[in-house]
This record gives sequence, structure tokens and C-alpha cells, in this order.
Amino acid sequence: MHRSLQLFVGMLIVSTGFGALQSNAADTQNQTNHANVSESRQTPFGLYYTPKEAFAALTQDPSIVLIDVRDPMEVSFIGHPEPMDANVPLRMITRSFVPDSGSYEMEPNKNFVANVDAMISRLGFTKDQPIIVSCRSGPRSAAAARLLHKAGYKMVWNQIEGFEGSTDPATGSRNLNGWRNAGLPWKNKISKNAYWRF
Repeated sequence: MHRSLQLFVGMLIVSTGFGALQSNAADTQNQTNHANVSESRQTPFGLYYTPKEAFAALTQDPSIVLIDVRDPMEVSFIGHPEPMDANVPLRMITRSFVPDSGSYEMEPNKNFVANVDAMISRLGFTKDQPIIVSCRSGPRSAAAARLLHKAGYKMVWNQIEGFEGSTDPATGSRNLNGWRNAGLPWKNKISKNAYWRF
């Protein structure tokens, strides 16, 4: 199914709360107020979307590029937004366990910007192309946006709640917000066009 049709169908499913889309998807009037964005999620662009805002923008303008910057194993096993154009990891999980955090250490993808450059070129776009970056809950994608800003990209929105959303202190589960918790279209299978080319 063509991406714009997939997005249209998904939009119909979750249409409650979106309202009429009257402006261009890349219009800064249709974005979250930066004053409400936590410091860890802020970027030099000052451009932010909630998952529903990101989905609305992607539905209105399917040429916007959606990049998931999580480790490919996260994307594969946990799932990703259905309109994902590419998985380009900012950091990758190692086999070094960190007892204090109860998780595995992550190492930077030293080729992150080069990977994004190659992906944008492959799609026939330039650094002027509107891009949305997403991660698990927002800080990692903010770090990715900062690197893209330094590399000369012009319009990068941080999807501030990520795919899984924030952790609920009462339950320890990531169920407070995020793409998946918003009921937006997602899947586990990565398309042959979106997988990480390292």
C-alpha cells in the first residue's frame, strides 16, 4: 500500500482530536510551544511535534522524512511508526552490561550524519528537506537533531514523546504518552527501503 494511502487510512482510524488540517505540514504554526518542552528534548531548531502533530503533518505532506534514531534491534523488536522512512541509529547497544542502570551500554554511531546524508541523497532530497526525528521518548532524537543542525540541515522537528513515551513512575511502564500509546499506526516489520544501511 502506498505510504500516503496508509497514512490516510491511519488518519481516519485516529481522527478524533486532530481537527481540521489547514496549514502546510512544515508550517511552524502547527507545532508544540517550545516553552513546554523539557530541556533534554530541546534543539537549536526550536521545532517540536507531539506524535499526533507529527502524524498529522506526515499525513498532510508525505514528502516529510521520518527518521527513527533508535538502535535497529529496538526498532525491530519493539516496533516503529508505520510511516518511518528510515532507521538511522544515533547510538547502538553493546554487549557491555551496566549493573547500576540494569541495561546494556550504548555506543555512538560515529557515522550518524553520514548515514543521514546518504539516506537523504538516496531519496532525492537535500538538507532543506523537512525531517522529523523520533526515538524512544524524545531526548535521543533531540541529540540527533543537534547533530543535524551542526551538519547544515534546515528544518528538523523533534517528535518529543518518541515511540514508547515516558515512564509512568507509578507502574514503571512507558504508558504516559508516545506514538504507540496515542493509538497511531505502527508495526514491527521494517521495509526494504527503511532499514539501516551502515
